[in-house]
Amino acid sequence: MSTTPDVIRITKIDELMREMRLISSFDSLFSQAVAERVGMHQTDIETMDLLNTLGPMTAGELSDRTGLTSGATTRLIDRLERVGYIRRCADAADRRCVIIEPVMENLEQLGALYQPMADAMAELWSKLGDHELDVIIEFVRQNNAVVAEINARMRAQEPADASE
Repeated sequence: MSTTPDVIRITKIDELMREMRLISSFDSLFSQAVAERVGMHQTDIETMDLLNTLGPMTAGELSDRTGLTSGATTRLIDRLERVGYIRRCADAADRRCVIIEPVMENLEQLGALYQPMADAMAELWSKLGDHELDVIIEFVRQNNAVVAEINARMRAQEPADASE
């Protein structure tokens, strides 16, 4: 019995789906472990990663990125400001807006917790060739865009009533 190319492809896509789910789960669990280590919420840790990766943004943009309500975003910003990880700055282009930016000099403790992971990933990725890295980078960019869009759509929908 031979395996058709379609079956092989479906099997590979299923395997990739499984591995991507594991990446998501392990990343989430690692963020939770970091959050527990520093006495923060996992959402706080993920928000700091967004700010460190994407750069300063308004509270509204942060709310859109995280899917949190404006009230929950304000509480999150208050918590992060209280521990010195972010600051509110006036937007030079629009004084009515406030920009949320990370306070890099206060992030050493968080950075130290992520450093072993960053070092291990850099070592792993350094074994790949330029073309392989280009393919992976493009895949991850497209994956991130799809996940962000689906997440935004899900958050825009009314939640299902659990009592039904």
